Order: sequence, then C-alpha cells, then structure tokens
Amino acid sequence: MTAVAKSSSVVFENVSFRFSEHGEWIVKDFNISIAPGEWISIVGGNGSGKSTLVKLVNGLLKPSLGEVLVFGESTDPANIRRIRQLVGIVFQNPDVQTVGATVEEDIAFGLQNLMFPRDEILLRIDRMLKMLQLEELRYRPVRTLSGGQKQLVAIAGILVMNPRILIFDEATSMLDPQNADKLLDVMSDLHRMGLTVIQVTHDPEDIWKADRILVLNNGRLTFAGDVPALMKQSNVLEEAQTLPPFLVRLQKALRTKGMELPACCGSEKELAKSIWESISAM
Repeated sequence: MTAVAKSSSVVFENVSFRFSEHGEWIVKDFNISIAPGEWISIVGGNGSGKSTLVKLVNGLLKPSLGEVLVFGESTDPANIRRIRQLVGIVFQNPDVQTVGATVEEDIAFGLQNLMFPRDEILLRIDRMLKMLQLEELRYRPVRTLSGGQKQLVAIAGILVMNPRILIFDEATSMLDPQNADKLLDVMSDLHRMGLTVIQVTHDPEDIWKADRILVLNNGRLTFAGDVPALMKQSNVLEEAQTLPPFLVRLQKALRTKGMELPACCGSEKELAKSIWESISAM
C-alpha cells in the first residue's frame, strides 16, 4: 500500500466500472485521493457517473477494474461491514431513508441493530438532536415532517453511528431553497468538525464552500481543483453538460458588452469591486 493510500480517507486507483462484462463503461480510468476532513463536490451532467462513483466508496458497487481504498482498507466484501461503518450516504429522496415511526426511533435504528446499550443510544440521540436543532421533533411521527426535516433526521441517523466520511448524493435536489441552504450549512458544520464530506450535485451554485471540485464527463475526470481554478476554466462545465454558476455567466455577459474584468472573480464581492473599478475607469 502506498503512503498516499495510508494517509487518505478515500483513494481511487485506476478504477473503472460497468454493470456487465460487455456493458458500457460508467466510470473510466479514475484516479483521485481525498484527504481526511476534505470537502469534495462532484459535478457533471446526467449519466456522467457521479452517483456510481460514490456508491463505489461504501461498497454498494465493486470496481470492475482497479481498487477503492477507504482509510487504507479495500472495499472488498471481507471489509464491507467496516467500510459501511466509516461511510454514510444521504440520498436524494428522504422518504426512502427513514424507517422508524418517530424521529427518536428512526435515529436509534442503526444503534439498536448493533445491540448498543440503551443508555448509550439515548446519549447519542440527545447529542444529534441538539447538534441538528431537532429537539422539538424528537417524538414527532416521521410521516408528518417536511422534506428538509426528513433529510436532517436521515443525517442524524447516520451521524449517530460516528462515520468518518459523509456522502450527500444529490441530497438538496428535492428540497426548497430554504431547506437546501440549511442542508449546505449542515455540510459546513460537519466539515468544520473534521468529517470528510463528499457532495454530489448537478447544481453548480452548491459548490462554493467545497475545498475541491471534481468534474465528470462521460465517466472520466476532466477537472480537479478549487473553485477559483474552476472559474477560470468554466468551459469544462459546459463540456460536461453542466450550467456554469450564475457568477461566471454574469461575468461572461458583461465582457461581451465590452466591460473589462479580471480573468476570474471568485465571489460576489470581488465581482462588485471589479465592476466598480471598470466603471470608474470609463
């Protein structure tokens, strides 16, 4: 095992995947290492391989070629129980993730299956409810919750198991803007706590807080870098059938109207300053 594999939370080594021996490749020649505590956003068009990629991380799928390592452990069947304790996934539809009748019962489900003592279960539930501001919902039937509340309950049910990696697979796509923003704030909090956050999204407006962006196009990695670097190479998003962020589109529109701007403004504040300087120079 390489030194990189030992020190990384996730490593893809020459990974390719397809569902059948003669089927189309969904992921092709994928190589990347993700540091512990890093926030990664994965973007790309429909069918680009985003969701397949994260299912390879926790062993829901096994590579056709190559190897995926999670904290140095292969996702082989022999390690799968340990891998799934390390990696939690929040999916797109909150209704398919809840199993308990009430919020408390739902959060307790995983711990009960592992035969945790009752006192320890209640202690962990208390901690999760407080962290996610769900105390008032503790005894509420899950079926009465909003979509955003259900997503938070799903996250609580995962965090209570003490994972080291949390994957959000299009987790904001079925939420209204207010709840989507709240979920992004939760991701920020988890990132600050030191968890590795892997966020799959089709919405480039969701990527601004990530440490690094991965762009997938037809199963291949076409870009890996931070937000400022991506803003300077926004064509890779268009090539991956992904609409660039509004800030990038606005800068492009202003340049076509003759306004002189820097190569890239990575924030609203930078763009506002550049626009003011450009106007003042006229």
